[in-house]
Amino acid sequence: MSYQNTDSSIEILTNSDPQQPVNGDQNIRINRYETSMPMRIDIEAACTYVLGCVSGVIFLILETKNDYVRFHAWQSSILFSILLVLNFLFLNTFLIHLLVLVEFGLIFFLAYQAYINADSLLRYEFPIVGRVASDWVDDE
Repeated sequence: MSYQNTDSSIEILTNSDPQQPVNGDQNIRINRYETSMPMRIDIEAACTYVLGCVSGVIFLILETKNDYVRFHAWQSSILFSILLVLNFLFLNTFLIHLLVLVEFGLIFFLAYQAYINADSLLRYEFPIVGRVASDWVDDE
């Protein structure tokens, strides 16, 4: 059983069976804004997009506590891995220039969305890829 505290960043989980203590305590406090790294959550989430799938993988390895950052790391890794394959397919064509412009636009747009939505922890889901990333984070 869980309920939301008046402080929206703290969720208190209670043990439903009073005879079974949870680690010697009845309540566990979880801060939704806590991260594994010494960075603010908004900057950390935006940084998952900076180097495409490379930064996504780096943050998946380093960030183990925060689901918001991990969602953006998964989304970055999946989306930009697909775009990397497309880059190799269109390497010697005119479309590579258009694809690179689209990638830079996506990096800026998705990093901006991750940054501005960090206060509310609202996940901006890119079509199809975002749903997959959200499912993977929820299953962790």
